[in-house]
Amino acid sequence: MLIRNRSFYMLADSIAVILSFIMALLGRFASLDAGSFQLGHWYGCVLMLFIYLVVLLFYQPDKPIMKRSHWNELRVVITDNFYMVMALTFILFAFKLGDNSSRKFYILFFLFNTLTMYLGRLMIKTLLFRHYGKPENRKRLLICACDSNVLNVMNQVVNANLYDYDVSAIAVMYVHGKVELNQVGRNENGSYLWSNPDGLTEYLKKEVVDEALLCLPTMCREKLNDLIRRLEALGIVVHITVNTFGMDEKEKAIENFGVYRVLTYCPRIFEPVELFLKRAMDIAGGLVGILFTLVLSIFVVPAIYLESPGPVIFKQTRIGRNGRQFSIYKFRSMYMDAEERKKELMAQNQMDGLMFKMKDDPRITKVGKFIRKTSIDEFPQFFNVLKGDMSLVGTRPPTLDEFMQYEEHHKRRLSLKPGITGMWQVSGRSEIQNFEDVVKLDLEYIDNWSIWLDCRILVQTVLVVLMHRGAE
Repeated sequence: MLIRNRSFYMLADSIAVILSFIMALLGRFASLDAGSFQLGHWYGCVLMLFIYLVVLLFYQPDKPIMKRSHWNELRVVITDNFYMVMALTFILFAFKLGDNSSRKFYILFFLFNTLTMYLGRLMIKTLLFRHYGKPENRKRLLICACDSNVLNVMNQVVNANLYDYDVSAIAVMYVHGKVELNQVGRNENGSYLWSNPDGLTEYLKKEVVDEALLCLPTMCREKLNDLIRRLEALGIVVHITVNTFGMDEKEKAIENFGVYRVLTYCPRIFEPVELFLKRAMDIAGGLVGILFTLVLSIFVVPAIYLESPGPVIFKQTRIGRNGRQFSIYKFRSMYMDAEERKKELMAQNQMDGLMFKMKDDPRITKVGKFIRKTSIDEFPQFFNVLKGDMSLVGTRPPTLDEFMQYEEHHKRRLSLKPGITGMWQVSGRSEIQNFEDVVKLDLEYIDNWSIWLDCRILVQTVLVVLMHRGAE
């Protein structure tokens, strides 16, 4: 559909970029002649348009434009412009154009661009809503449902706000073969249903039906195929809900898998672009984190070795994405015999479940208590992030013995890369005493993941570390 394709508002956004460029020139130089400012000439405008198209290629909002509220649209536009700022900064740095730049011009451009792009999209939405507000411009939809789920289907369709559809009739199909057809009528008081005695066959032949939605989980496969063929023979577009085939998963997609056309379904489908952006943020954050780690090592390494001679970097096998094993790195905060002594202390474990946590753990050194309290022991994990074993934000990676005790529902928490920080770490981890609560937080993160959520957790992590909350 046109409204699901971002290309239909690219023209309005491109006009917004050009207008913003012109207004920024006038605001900064009071003229369209920018003098020696290189990006103030026509190729500067072309560069801005190119950056916009690159951002549009890589950033995909979770909802199409017509499904977004005014506030969500503003957030999307701000995100678009934020990525444009990042891309422009990289270009200025890479091609050494920063010396001949105007900060005031860039500030004005992105302020104007945010405003004009937002207003342009609101105007497009207004025009489309007016267009679809006329009955002749909406498609007429037939709903086919079972007697057991017809009320739920009707409720879902109403809540979906299908502004470009009019539900014209609802066919209720019973297991024994009976079909009850109810047409949707409209008057000054709203919509109402009335039973059509002619039945579905006559209705399909005589009435206008553009598309059909089939939600028939109790119908046998043979009858379902017959109904689909009948509708296709009449030139009607057919949509079949996934739960018609007994699949109740939250997200699904139709894809090519080798020579097959497959239906892919899982609790959360991640777009490749989303994962690319997450990895890009991991690389940038990992490089910065490694610099801090090297500086901290000057002070931490001697302190660890003087109190407890031995390797200062603790290396342990952990379980990563979907069960992959990797070696995690930390500054050593325990005595060298910590793993052997753990078995003796298991009776004092304060966690209900598969994790081990103990207040005043005697295996922790004095230096270890400090670097744990300040989370300095976690800094070598930035090497894991750069290697790709971990992410800046994710779920806590379990040890091998914890993983071997997992029940089936626990493993879904490993469907994303583990992270240095996550929802558990910023939600008061010291107060959480049940492993199932940890799993619940991890699944909440996975189901609601976005770049914005990662940024929020990173900011919360900094605050938690500065205030020494949650670490023991």
